[in-house]
Formats: sequence, structure tokens, C-alpha cells
Amino acid sequence: MKNKKKILLVGMGSEIGSYLLSINHSKSNNIEINHVLTNKIYGNDISQNLKSLQARIIINDPSFLNLINIDIKNSALIINKKKIKIFWGDIKKFNLKEIKQRFDATIVATSKKHISDKKIMSRFLKNSKYVFGVAESKKMPSLYPNLIGLKSSIITGKSHSLKNSKNRVFALGSCQSNGWQAQLRAVLEFFNNKNIKNFKMLGTELDIIHPDTPQGRLGTKSYKPREQDARNNLRPGFSQANISMKKLFPNIHNLNTISLRTLVTPPGYQICRFYFRYQLKNKKRLYVDDLIESFKLTSRKYPNILSVTENSLGSRAYEKTESSAVTLIDKQYIHFNNNLFLNTNSNNKESQICEIITQSFVHNTKGYCRSVLNTLQQVLNTKKNLKKINYWI
Repeated sequence: MKNKKKILLVGMGSEIGSYLLSINHSKSNNIEINHVLTNKIYGNDISQNLKSLQARIIINDPSFLNLINIDIKNSALIINKKKIKIFWGDIKKFNLKEIKQRFDATIVATSKKHISDKKIMSRFLKNSKYVFGVAESKKMPSLYPNLIGLKSSIITGKSHSLKNSKNRVFALGSCQSNGWQAQLRAVLEFFNNKNIKNFKMLGTELDIIHPDTPQGRLGTKSYKPREQDARNNLRPGFSQANISMKKLFPNIHNLNTISLRTLVTPPGYQICRFYFRYQLKNKKRLYVDDLIESFKLTSRKYPNILSVTENSLGSRAYEKTESSAVTLIDKQYIHFNNNLFLNTNSNNKESQICEIITQSFVHNTKGYCRSVLNTLQQVLNTKKNLKKINYWI
């Protein structure tokens, strides 16, 4: 394909980095990750280091078993006959002059500490037009994949257009905020399509069941939940998603009640609650059937953002999907309450507190990585669309 956009990937861990590389080479597009900077795994043994990276990709996707080879002499992986040059080094110390190429973008997939460090992230502007970090950050501008192109006054956080912006370093949000925003997008599309006279978001809440990660340490050397033995041991914690909730909806009730880690493979599961008030010009009310039909429409319009299903088959049924969220639209799982607290004393329906509950499978690796690559596709391939791409500070 002509006019390939050259991408530098920084960090090729067992999850996001490896998935980005395998997904990028399994689907035809003009985004090409052709260079990688990552830490050594086995000292200076390049052969063992390359075999480890090869193993990570194959374990993530066994279909690559006979499609990926290593080139020890040139320190490279060869995927589908395409060479990916591997540079070894610390993100903070590596001399970027050794990478003798200019990139359209750099993806930083190391740690959320690095992505929140402006000095580290800005280093890559020497080699790249844009730098994108795959995590949430309170300190960096946030460009959220599943809100690209959205026109909605419901989001009260101040947005900025990418067109003519001097900012070129962005955080793309976490895998869990990505899943939450897919459901938020569907809810906002629902109200955008209706004749709403007044709408006010009052609060958002999120519960998460998160698959355990390969980086988790299987031991009992620490009291920290992410470092405890995952086997037969549910571990409560919290998600980065709350950062994006507060950026998009400042000064309202936002709560991530739990992010429960358990030893299962992706996708995980989310329960989202949206609290709001609204009024239609004809003074009628909306109901769950209206919501379900709108979600179906959104899934057809934005299949990479949202899929819908009436079958609660379990997570394994959806482990190959690349949508950010697979939402259950059976009425046992999706709810629309027009009067949450049964306010029978008020004749003013606009004052009643309403609630939407959505439940979805969220793929914290495959679905998330597809969103990252789709974002690069949209940012890098058309200047006209930059005005439709917003970010939040």
C-alpha cells in the first residue's frame, strides 16, 4: 500500500505492545509499525531477547506460529515477510539518534508513569510528528479514541480541536476508560438523535472486572493488590478510568467503585451507570426499547467502537472481537429508569433523576489496541478531519 505511515513503538510488553504489533500486521491498513524500542529481557543475548518477543506475539495469537521469524544479525523480527527493527534500551536513556528515521507517530506503551512524564514523552518529538501514550494521565492532554467525531454539548469538560493545535503529545486513555467511553458514546448518540429540550448529566459510575495481566507477580511478597497471588484470590483495586470521567464531566458525581482483578483471560466486564435529567419538547419520555434500538444503530455505524448482543454467552464468546465494548442489550442487563427515586410528589418530569445501566464485555488488549491504531489512522491520514478530533486537558 502506498503512503505508509511509519510508526515507532516504544515498549513491547506481553500485552499492549505485543498486541499492537500483531494486530497491525494482521489487517491491511496504511499504519506500519516498523521500528520498536524495548528493554532487554535476557541481558545481552540478542537471540534469547528476540525469541522472547517472538513468543509474546505467538502466545497472544497462535496463528502467527509460522508467520514470525527472527533475524539475529540485524536484531529484527520478521512478520509476514516484513522486517521490524528492534532497538534495545531504556526509554529514559536511549540515544534516539541511533534510530536513523523520521516517524509519523510514536506509540509509548511502557508504563503510565512514563506517559505522565512530559519530559520523557516529548523526547520522541525529535523523531516523530506525534507522540501517543497508551494510558490515562492527569498531566497530559487526553485524546480519546471512542469520542472522535462526536458532537455533543452533554460533555461539559472543555474540549480542544486538534486542528491548528500546538499540542502533539497525547494520552489515549486506558483500556478500561476506552471501554467505558464506548458505552458513553452510545448513550450520547442516543440523546443526540432525540429531540431533547434540556439535558443535564448528574453523575457516572463504573464497576469493573479486570482480567489479570501477565506482568502480575505471582507471589505474596507485598500487601499491594496488584502484587498478590492471583490464583483463587479476587483482588479489589481501582482503575485509571476515573481520570477520564473527571476530565469529561468535571464538577459532577463520578465514581469508579471497584476494579476487581481475577485470573481469567480477556475480555473483562463493566457495569456503567449514567445519572441525568432530560426533557423532550413534546413532553413525552424515552424508554428502554428506544435505547436498545439506538444502541443497535450505533453498533452498525461504529462497529469498532461498539458491538451489541442479546446472548450472554460468557466472555470467551467475545475474545476475538475488536470492538471496544460488546454491550448486552437483553432487558435483563440494560436498564432505563425514568424516575430512579420514585419522586411521585413532583409533576415536573424534568426534575426527576433518571438512570441508564449498561453492561458490557471489554477487551483490555485486542479491543483497546484496535482503538489505538484506528486513532492513528484518523489523525495521520486526513488533515480535513483534524477539526473533528477533540482532546481534553
